[in-house]
Amino acid sequence: MTSSDTSYRILYAVARGDAFGGSSLHVMDMAKRLSKEGHTVKVLVGGTPDMEVPRRFSNSGIDFECLPDLGREIHPANDLKAVIAMRREIRKFDPDLISLHASKAGAIGRLAALGIDCPLVYTPHCWSFVDGFSKAGLYRLIEKVLAMKTTQIVTVSEDERILGLSQGVGKPETTCTIHNGVKDRYTDRGSSKSERNSTEIIMVGRFEEQKDQPLLINALSQLTALDWRLTLIGDGPLRAKCIKLAKQHKIEDRIEFSGYSDSVCDTLAKHDVFALITNWEGFPRSILEAMAASLPVIVTDVGGSRESVLDGKSGYLVAKGNEEELVNSLRKLINDENTRKEMGAEGRRRFRKHFTFDTMFSNYLTLYRGLIQSQQSNKPSTRRTEEPSDSSSTPDVLIPTQKAARTSNQPGMIRPI
Repeated sequence: MTSSDTSYRILYAVARGDAFGGSSLHVMDMAKRLSKEGHTVKVLVGGTPDMEVPRRFSNSGIDFECLPDLGREIHPANDLKAVIAMRREIRKFDPDLISLHASKAGAIGRLAALGIDCPLVYTPHCWSFVDGFSKAGLYRLIEKVLAMKTTQIVTVSEDERILGLSQGVGKPETTCTIHNGVKDRYTDRGSSKSERNSTEIIMVGRFEEQKDQPLLINALSQLTALDWRLTLIGDGPLRAKCIKLAKQHKIEDRIEFSGYSDSVCDTLAKHDVFALITNWEGFPRSILEAMAASLPVIVTDVGGSRESVLDGKSGYLVAKGNEEELVNSLRKLINDENTRKEMGAEGRRRFRKHFTFDTMFSNYLTLYRGLIQSQQSNKPSTRRTEEPSDSSSTPDVLIPTQKAARTSNQPGMIRPI
């Protein structure tokens, strides 16, 4: 930290301890970086210490507490216990700011923090009322009510911000966009892959309702005259169904169901094309990882995906559920190595310009500082440390108004106009 910085106490919460995904990875990376810069960070995570997410937090040296009653699904009795447990942890930790991630932790955390004078930041990562979610009406009502108890809603894409406001969730002045960012684990590369003739395609994602691996398998079954192989990384309840589907199409020898992986980045670098075929999304981090690895991407045009992918330049956007579009996009990239390389290079350039972890972290930290300083300026007698008197050290809080709506393909944090 610089001499003008103040150390803050930041409490994170994420509900799902059984599956390591975008929200838990975001929290882990943010917690590690904030701790490295001298802030005191604690994470509350649903589940028990033996689950995947707590294990990862432990291996990363993150201070965390498991809340066994904090689960993904609505369960009134357990949810009440989770509210009580989280409130106890909030009072014990005494944070300067609370940052809640994904819908369930966002709901439990805001209820637990009622009456506690502390800025509340909520990042949904993907609204629970998007098309495809069951009980969307109920979840939308919950989000509308709880938004009134939220200091700042941070959406991971402009699509998500606009959707929330259109459904009456939050207000323009307390809702902003900070695009996801990932660490650059790659050097600029030409081709680090071993020599082979087949086009290697990869998709990363849990086998759950959100992802649509079956559509990808069906599409590739129409391209058996071409030389390709597919790697599907991930686990989940629908994995067996996809294995059966591959056998039905008699292409099981071309598809590797590799299961859960701790080394996705190394695996990405050995492939030629990245695909993310899904039913709904917020702003997928896996697309950014693929762009960082210089892979062309084929992505379903849902959520904020069009804000990361330049259609026809860094990859292809295909309509949800449109098998014909998917087949055509796959055919183009399987057949044309030069297009693959050009799109991959464009994707990496775009990643480095807009979607690095450092860019995302800087935007979040600026927001955190502004909210904390605003809160502390109203309570001078309770501030832990004196704030710098030099006004030039006070960061600009980047909060949009309705006039600040952006068009697609304009990444970054939204600044007021």
